Amino acid sequence: MRYVRITILFIVTFTISYIACLRHIPKQSFYYYKQYIMAYRVSSLSFMDKQYASILPRPIQKANKDFSQKPKKQPLSIYNLTSHDELAASATTETGTYTIGDITYLTSTIKNIVYFNQTDARWGDKIYGGNDVISKYGCGPTTVAMVVSSLTDRIILPDEMANWSREQGYFAYGSGSYHSLIPNAAKAFGLEATSISDHSYESIRKELESGKVIVALMKKGHFTTGGHFILVHGITADGKVLIADPMSLENSLKAWDINVLLNELKTSATSGGPLWAISTPPK
Repeated sequence: MRYVRITILFIVTFTISYIACLRHIPKQSFYYYKQYIMAYRVSSLSFMDKQYASILPRPIQKANKDFSQKPKKQPLSIYNLTSHDELAASATTETGTYTIGDITYLTSTIKNIVYFNQTDARWGDKIYGGNDVISKYGCGPTTVAMVVSSLTDRIILPDEMANWSREQGYFAYGSGSYHSLIPNAAKAFGLEATSISDHSYESIRKELESGKVIVALMKKGHFTTGGHFILVHGITADGKVLIADPMSLENSLKAWDINVLLNELKTSATSGGPLWAISTPPK
């Protein structure tokens, strides 16, 4: 009987200690592990994309309220004096929209572009993968849908591209799409994708004037609070760039300062990013 009591006491003590330890493990650790395991189950992903899964945005820990510290004054700069929008972008007559059937097009200085918005009621609430809807997580497939529909004789809608992306393993749980979606989807739909290593105005202008479009992956800034794919399709007479932002038609109807684009590129991108030039193969 004595040994039974000792055994029971040991089990109870061990269980209490185990539960206490678990309570001190941050929830982020479990999320991190889940992302890592999910990525390694997808055989089509590159090694770098699998590593990228380990650093995808994780749940934000609530900050402790501490009102003892006064907010620091921000250093005076030109952005304190002038609106971000006034410096970054301006209205232009060198792009606009027109519609054929139920498809919207953006006019461009190089080549007119099929425009899709990921929040469109026709597909915005549809699931990309898991519980992630296209309106919040579908900038990748929406951008690829614009590229394929603009450069080929096939119109493919964002929800169709989202389904294809998920089936091919490019959906990233809670974070949108793996960066390898861009070059691999281009190839799968008969297009060519090349990485742009020279992040300069001249390099971008040269690619656009040769008839290519450019997919850009942006970091936190004017276009996103995290990561976001956009399409660059033209250069204005005064040297600004025209874009197709899958989250914002308003952004897509402005001419953007090239330095805003270059300064906000997500340089930690994998799979040849953050800039890919997409084109039709030579005949």
